[in-house]
Amino acid sequence: MSSTITYLITGANRGIGLGLTRTLLQRPNTTVVATIRSSTTSTADLLALPFAEGSRLVIVPFTLSLSIHSDIAKTLLATLAAYSITQIDVLVLNAGLGSSFLPTLQTPLPSVLTHFESNTLFPIHAFQTLYPLLSIPSSKAILISSSLGSISYMEGAAPTLAYGVSKAGANYFVRKVHFEHAGVIAVAVHPGWVKTANGQSFADSIGVAEPPMTLEQSVTGVLAQIDGATKATTSGYFVSFDGSVIQW
Repeated sequence: MSSTITYLITGANRGIGLGLTRTLLQRPNTTVVATIRSSTTSTADLLALPFAEGSRLVIVPFTLSLSIHSDIAKTLLATLAAYSITQIDVLVLNAGLGSSFLPTLQTPLPSVLTHFESNTLFPIHAFQTLYPLLSIPSSKAILISSSLGSISYMEGAAPTLAYGVSKAGANYFVRKVHFEHAGVIAVAVHPGWVKTANGQSFADSIGVAEPPMTLEQSVTGVLAQIDGATKATTSGYFVSFDGSVIQW
């Protein structure tokens, strides 16, 4: 009997998360745990996905709440145990927010905080919660990041303060995991400028009709980086969907 590989993808009900889930479920003997924001989040698109032989989809709510962090963590772990999920091979930290694309002086501080909570704190929260299930020493923690979070490659005067700061913070977390956990392959991946809701929000902010990349192109590239990542190659790095290295 073939062994099953288990992925957990945060924010899997739309955009890149949904695209990754769709493609992975077409691989045989693959379990995908798809997290959604709450029990009221629509799961229609997820439930309509086809499966390969031996594959299955598990949908679970998972949110960030600093005030009841331990309760949320216990509930998630108990739910996974109920589905006999005792190991996660690949943790894809995909859930995020990209709704404020404004210059520095026009960016409200509450917007910075909201993006930081979604794009920086939530990936940390997910990693801390799910670490006991990671398949050490060969587990992978993959952050779906953005080139807009690169300080070295800052996009000139692009209005990205809230989003960029939050992604830069998440990138730091990924590199820190690489050095602190020898058994975890930790990589930040830029998925490209994709035709998603977040991608379109940025396009609107700079007067571009639409992002240049299709979801399918992005998913193919991102999965190539996930599949090929090892501790000796791209762990601790920030890479693009095409494999090129992006400076922090």
